Amino acid sequence: MSLLSGLLPAGHALAVLLALTGAVLLALGTHAQHAAVTRSELARSKVAKPEAARPEEGRSGAAGSGHPAGMRRLLRTPLWLLGGALIVLETVSNVIALGLAPIALIQPLGTASLALAVLLGARASHSPLTREAVFAVLLTAGSVAAFVSISAQHVEHSPASPDAAGVLAALLIAGSFAGVLLARSRAGHLARVAAAGILFGCVASGAHVAAARFLAGEGLPLPVWIVIAALAPASAVGVWLVQTAYASGSAATVLAGLTVIDPIAAVTVGTLVLGEYGTLPASSLALLAVSAAGALWGVRLLVGHRHGTLQAPRSPAVSASADTMGDAHREGVPLHP
Repeated sequence: MSLLSGLLPAGHALAVLLALTGAVLLALGTHAQHAAVTRSELARSKVAKPEAARPEEGRSGAAGSGHPAGMRRLLRTPLWLLGGALIVLETVSNVIALGLAPIALIQPLGTASLALAVLLGARASHSPLTREAVFAVLLTAGSVAAFVSISAQHVEHSPASPDAAGVLAALLIAGSFAGVLLARSRAGHLARVAAAGILFGCVASGAHVAAARFLAGEGLPLPVWIVIAALAPASAVGVWLVQTAYASGSAATVLAGLTVIDPIAAVTVGTLVLGEYGTLPASSLALLAVSAAGALWGVRLLVGHRHGTLQAPRSPAVSASADTMGDAHREGVPLHP
């Protein structure tokens, strides 16, 4: 804590510590939920009748975890519920951190959860980390640390104006409607991941606006109340998109969406809507760009690493092929739940 206090402005050290704690909780919760979804898909496919593979059942993730029946099954799964509880704790920790410091300082720290997920995947599969994976973890962590330390010198932490809160409320409402349409569509895995990341970035921005005004004791005008009201449906739609993405592709890609697209969206909202950055010298802007590029490169390497990844099934409704089951086993998911 004393080291953080020496590197960061007063009041921001606790926020960074809370954000890092949240990153650990997110990695653990995501790992648990993906394992639960994978077990559910494998168990269901083993009892599915041959006619269940009809092409039309792949629409909108029918019978998969994105379908109401699939979600009800997951809600009775202890491992999935444990993962959800950890993610709730991560949300609480992150909201408090967002109330104490600017978005640009807090949201990028969530990328640390992806590096931890790689370590969890390696442990679950009982496989040693490759040199590339170690390099990717160090590159990601170092780049994010550099981005945060540079941002700390230039961001301005002040409660959002009512006009800015109104713009953010409109973004949350529009994003929620768009997310529902996408979750019910035949859109592919990457589109769902990107939409979830953007929506959670807007949710983080809304949580920052509400928490910052509450902790500053400045009252909550009507636009901020609208932001607060829009947070629950936007979060629910984001979770829905995440579950459908789990059923159609890689856990690492999903986590990348939550830890990379999320902070990019949040920092963009903080910069363009909330006006968090002051005047940036050219040298600082260049360093921010280099550190962001380094983090993205590291994340790309992490996502491509075979530990913690799962080959996308050909259909969310049928995922019992031998190669898919083998990949699940290498991830540490038992073939027989």
